[in-house]
Amino acid sequence: MREKALFLKNFLRNPLRNASVIPSSKASSRAMLKGIDFNQVSVVVELGPGNGVFTQEIIKNVPADTKIIVFEIEPTYVHLLQNKFGDRITLVNKGAHLLSETLEELGVDKVDVIISGLPFLKGEIKQKTDEAIYQLTKQGAIYRFFTYMPGIMKNVYKGLPIEKKYFEFRNIPPLWVYGIN
Repeated sequence: MREKALFLKNFLRNPLRNASVIPSSKASSRAMLKGIDFNQVSVVVELGPGNGVFTQEIIKNVPADTKIIVFEIEPTYVHLLQNKFGDRITLVNKGAHLLSETLEELGVDKVDVIISGLPFLKGEIKQKTDEAIYQLTKQGAIYRFFTYMPGIMKNVYKGLPIEKKYFEFRNIPPLWVYGIN
């Protein structure tokens, strides 16, 4: 219940960054990861994990030696994630637009899966984030993100080779999972 209250508080404080009033459901977490063979995964990057509902599902599905790099800029979530997952994740308190530079700093040259809980981004931040994701998918990374508004999303992600993967109605609100690969 505390996490739901924190989520609502962060939404009220910054609705463009925390684009929902409640965390995603476990069903949506499973939908985000559906179809990914985690036996072949060495590095997972998660962008905008919030309270870690996708992170928890990732940890349940990956081998114990899989590196999980989590990008979160909201300080209250950074603290929560560190307490929940400890050293099972590499927690990066930076924006997703610094993805390429941060991976280089961490010595990571290949990413297998990118899971995004980011809201719609704009301007240079969007451009840098999209470019980093696109470059990683060209190298074979699987990319998954969700949206509550697929009509708007198609315009926002114009230029990226995304495709609809799944629809999950057991979430409030229902969501669509899109991705590359």
